[in-house]
Amino acid sequence: MIELRCVISADSAQPLEDFFCELARSPWMIYNERPSEPCFLVGYFDSAEEATDAWADLRKVFAALPETPAFHPLADCDWKEAYKAHLHPWSHGRLHWVPEWRRADYAVGRGDAVVYFDAGLAFGTGDHPTTRLCALRLLDFLAAGKDPASVSVIDAGCGSGILALSAAKLGCATVRGFDRDAEAVRVSLENRAANGLEPSAAVFVHAGIEDGLRGVAPADVVLANIISDVLCIYADNLLAAVAPGGVLALGGILVREQAAVRELFEVRARAKWGGVGVDVRVMGEWGDLALFRPV
Repeated sequence: MIELRCVISADSAQPLEDFFCELARSPWMIYNERPSEPCFLVGYFDSAEEATDAWADLRKVFAALPETPAFHPLADCDWKEAYKAHLHPWSHGRLHWVPEWRRADYAVGRGDAVVYFDAGLAFGTGDHPTTRLCALRLLDFLAAGKDPASVSVIDAGCGSGILALSAAKLGCATVRGFDRDAEAVRVSLENRAANGLEPSAAVFVHAGIEDGLRGVAPADVVLANIISDVLCIYADNLLAAVAPGGVLALGGILVREQAAVRELFEVRARAKWGGVGVDVRVMGEWGDLALFRPV
């Protein structure tokens, strides 16, 4: 196992993180121990050749990265411990996201829902604020007195499937996830099996937004954790996918983009729905947008 590591500027951390969030399975992570200390870009690979190729590909997109990062051989135990240091369980209410290596010792309350994820995934683990913001919207909807057995959920741009799997574990009746990246769908299916769910509990499809929503019945909860530009392009498709009385929860929105995304979606929602309720939240540098369709 090879660890690839380099110091990056604070200005480059956010664009890199945005880029990695589009990947269903990524070997990269960004961290800094304290706000006053440097940011590090770290990647883990099976071989030096794989690490070199991945670095060359990354520099095609981010040319300002140094030509030669530091390479460090790792024993298997070092690799596992490196990920454990950065991935921790997260919970809110009765929903828990737990690294696979904590399955045996993490206590889950009776009646709670738990999604286990592969600790070897740098993204798609629920560790990112945008994923958590979308999960909170799902939990809020169910907490408002909705019977999960009657709730339908669409996870647009499902990535590793963690939001769709959360909905299934919470007892939602119909759960559908889709992603334009075939690898994302493969990972979602893998994670569904790892969590002991039947194929019918959460259906995953390889499709973009237009095809993923075409011919599908409107859902009570539509989750779209996708970058802002894409959300805005497909605003009408996403709004049309929400059933009366339902909610459209949009993630992947940087705080500086939140007002513009809200303005566009509010205008479109009023035109399509005849009215709309709106709420926003912020978690660090990221925000969300929830649009509530009248009954």
